[in-house]
Amino acid sequence: MFIFVFSFLMLLMFVRGALACTTVILGKNASATGHVVVGHNEDDADHIVNRHGYVPPSAHACDEVLSAETGCACIPQVPQTHGFYWSEVKRASGGLSNADSFYNDAGVLIVSDSCGQSKMDMDDPALLSEGGIGYNLRRIMAERAKSAREAIEIAADMLSRYGYTGSGRAYVAADADEAWVLQASRGKHYVARRVGDNEAVFIPNWFTVHDIDDSICIISPGLIEYAREKGWYDPKDGPFDFSRVWQSEKTWMGPGNRFRSAAGYSLLTRSSLSREDSYPFAIVPREPIPVDVIKEVLRSHFEGTVMDPEWMRSSSTGGSPHNTELRRICTGTTVESIVAVFSSRDRPDLTTLWTCFGRPCELPYLPLHPFYRIPRQFDSMGDQSLYLLNSHIQPEKNLSGRQDNIWQEFRDYQNLFELFYEELHTTHERALLCLEQVLASHEEINITRAFDSAADSASILYEADEKTAALAVSRLRGWTKELAKLEMKVTAQMSEAELILTFSLDAGRIPQEAILCLSWENANARTEGIHAITDSLHTCNDKWTVRFPMIAVSKVGSGGTFDFYLGGRDQNGKCFGGHFSLVL
Repeated sequence: MFIFVFSFLMLLMFVRGALACTTVILGKNASATGHVVVGHNEDDADHIVNRHGYVPPSAHACDEVLSAETGCACIPQVPQTHGFYWSEVKRASGGLSNADSFYNDAGVLIVSDSCGQSKMDMDDPALLSEGGIGYNLRRIMAERAKSAREAIEIAADMLSRYGYTGSGRAYVAADADEAWVLQASRGKHYVARRVGDNEAVFIPNWFTVHDIDDSICIISPGLIEYAREKGWYDPKDGPFDFSRVWQSEKTWMGPGNRFRSAAGYSLLTRSSLSREDSYPFAIVPREPIPVDVIKEVLRSHFEGTVMDPEWMRSSSTGGSPHNTELRRICTGTTVESIVAVFSSRDRPDLTTLWTCFGRPCELPYLPLHPFYRIPRQFDSMGDQSLYLLNSHIQPEKNLSGRQDNIWQEFRDYQNLFELFYEELHTTHERALLCLEQVLASHEEINITRAFDSAADSASILYEADEKTAALAVSRLRGWTKELAKLEMKVTAQMSEAELILTFSLDAGRIPQEAILCLSWENANARTEGIHAITDSLHTCNDKWTVRFPMIAVSKVGSGGTFDFYLGGRDQNGKCFGGHFSLVL
């Protein structure tokens, strides 16, 4: 890690852990692979389920329309759509409109990032036609595009017809040779910018396109004129800067985005890059960047810098960097992380999606090739994928609470790991990197074999993915057994007003009531956790009891079994923790 210099006053400008994402893009000449590479952390809060599956190519009736969010445009389907790998993010109340990622049979990847608030009026229905387009924008790109550029052209056409429903979002479309970033706001205004072959791009959660260059940009008609009419831009102030003009003043240069940009670009360039005014859309690295550096960026908590002071972590249960008010790149709401290492355009089947089923600082990246089949352990859709796609927006009650699958095992491990992060992370990080080195060496052999034996590619890569999945699950269960040895037993009693917890600590250890905190799956314990009722901690017969307000607990959800995690520190600052389940 490299030190970048910031004023300590900036550290006082904390932001709550944002519900957002981070993306890193390498142009084909900026990448050590010779092809485009895209890394993406998907960040979403609340109780969600992340499912994976393959949607096969489909023929559609002439009168078929796409299912959409209530009030959004019903868009006609095309006669034939691509097959694609689909990573779905869904709550019991319905699928998210802004979270899913896709990789289609033509070798096109689609991911997105929130851009926070734009200046557009969210309450003005005149900005949209037929209710506008939300979730279906990403689905249409995945179903119809044969290249990254075509995906952007399709998206631009959809936005011009219907208008975008969200306040601000960046869509990334990439193939082996090109990557594009399209940034749209509420209504029919957008800018798309091609990532140069020699460029590296870091996208946090604001608009990042600055200058408009017709040779590398596609813009909505009347974009600049509209900004002038609204009083957002005056040519006397200099060249038109989309990001500065379109970003809401509330979210312009916020510390969560600023610190991530500084960290991301510093790691990509291996030098300090911090700004007080704005960050560039892209930088040109001195030499091609290896894939492992992208993983390092997506795992970053600003270690070794003034943005990660020791006192900040020591004030959180478990010492986790995710449970501070300062937004990190890898954070408490990171649902999934992928690094797409593209093969050549004529062999999209050989693209590797290095996939982490949770926070990448706690779980490994696994090399998968979903162009063929998804390993049985990770295929949570099976032959229901097309049905699930068409019902994505609809509620699904059985998603409340725990899931009975491998994905839940990964989630359980990282949730418990949070309670002992300070004690275990250094050793565990070495284990993760060691496992990934083994998998990378196998991956190189398997890709070479699949390339040389095109007829047997499917069996070679599917067998490799099955072995990867089996190894990962075996390691996970081993780590889980070791972690369980540190866990204290917690029992719970509920009344209408209070949740009463009982737990034991080793003789002589006294818990600090002020630090005791309840968290749950995908929650930031510091900013969203539930704290103990003041003066409710008591001891009797070597056991401790503590009470929490039931009204806060009940806000977590209902209609299922939910896991809770009790974390704290003793009088000497040493972490402890345990988990329990409640039926709500």
